[in-house]
Amino acid sequence: MKLIVQGKQMRVSAGLKRYAEEHVLQPLRRFYDNEAAELRVEVGRDNANRGESKECHLTLRMPGARTIQIEETTPDVYGCLDVAADRLVRVAKKELGRMRRPKGRHKEHPLATVVAEGGVPGGLVEDLPNGRAINRLERARRTRRK
Repeated sequence: MKLIVQGKQMRVSAGLKRYAEEHVLQPLRRFYDNEAAELRVEVGRDNANRGESKECHLTLRMPGARTIQIEETTPDVYGCLDVAADRLVRVAKKELGRMRRPKGRHKEHPLATVVAEGGVPGGLVEDLPNGRAINRLERARRTRRK
């Protein structure tokens, strides 16, 4: 995963970059490690409070999933990163669960499989839309077995 650390209206030190890698990137790598993914960390001063508080924007781009954006504001940059990282991990796990879940409503056994296994009584097979085709399949199986 690619990590980009940027500062807005402030300089980003090597210690802050290392902290972001240890406390933001490492928890994500435990359950999602893709080379094409990108994590962008932007830290800076929040102008609403005359620059007294710091804000942190985390943007996680995962291929095949939605882009996740987390925004947090606290007086301390490191605390801001911690809170935002916890939220990001929780939201990313939720999004990956959505990605892995099958879309739509799936049945365990399609109708043809149930009929072939003998799940539908014989008189009802002809009433089904594809009943005649199923009967032809059963006759073909019987002739192959003999």
